Amino acid sequence: MGGASEPSGQQKRAGKRLLAAHVPQALSRLRLHRALEGRSDDNIVRVGHADRAWSDFYHHALTIRWSSFFWYALASYVVVNAAFALLYMMVPREITGTRPGVFWDYFFFSIQTFSTVGYGVMAPVGRSAHVIASCELLGGMILNAVATGLVFARFARPRARLMFSNSALIRKDGDTAHLSLRIANRRLSPILSVDVELFLSRLIVQPNGRLARQFDPLVLVQSHIPVLRFAFSPMHVIDAHSPLNGLTIEALRKEEAEIVLTVTGTDEVSGQSVFARTAYGFDRVLYNHRFVDIIDASADGRITVDYTRFHATEGE
Repeated sequence: MGGASEPSGQQKRAGKRLLAAHVPQALSRLRLHRALEGRSDDNIVRVGHADRAWSDFYHHALTIRWSSFFWYALASYVVVNAAFALLYMMVPREITGTRPGVFWDYFFFSIQTFSTVGYGVMAPVGRSAHVIASCELLGGMILNAVATGLVFARFARPRARLMFSNSALIRKDGDTAHLSLRIANRRLSPILSVDVELFLSRLIVQPNGRLARQFDPLVLVQSHIPVLRFAFSPMHVIDAHSPLNGLTIEALRKEEAEIVLTVTGTDEVSGQSVFARTAYGFDRVLYNHRFVDIIDASADGRITVDYTRFHATEGE
């Protein structure tokens, strides 16, 4: 079987011209991807994918802001009771204690029925009113159970209360350079079995001019710690095997490079897995700096952790 023929010199020159034509256009789009890993999904527009709230209701209910959750719940509560109030107004003589044509009487009767309070002043007396009230009671029990479950789930969501340093540091120790960051646990209870991962994220221009996000692992000196009680500084040695070796700041900024940090562990109190992440653009990297110590031992043997100095660094 014959092998593939080598491209001619003319074909190579044509390929280089094609790449040179694509690269400036691709680089001009890099700005659209700035800090992609460190920001939320609010800045992402998905085309051809309908993210409808009802198709993934539980996830949306857990992830929206508390203020939005409150106003959506209040609006739903008012709309449901208003709808049943209009139904009750269609049979005005079958609800005792209400004034015919007065919407608010039926609206507040609907609220009493929906919540199963029933003060006894207003009550259904006709068959149609009893049917409507029975439907509302069933729907009210279901919706109240759903709302209670969502509120509990939002409060019970596992969160890693972690602090990340504002800056990543690169400094030389003799002939070896290393990259370091700092994370801290803001809770009194420790996080167990903590795994830390560090990646270099870059937008690479492919030979066809397309952009591709590439993640290169940055191997840490210690990527797993059994207990995170106070603070920990992950460190990556920039040696011959490091993806950062030989890369200039100008090249990293041109590729909109970021250092992506992910942390996973188990909360000791709840026993649930917790996750946290952050990202550092190279405009947040300081050179020839080190972190200021935040842990001190007092004369009585107690440990003092000064979080006011957590982000502080000093030059060398």
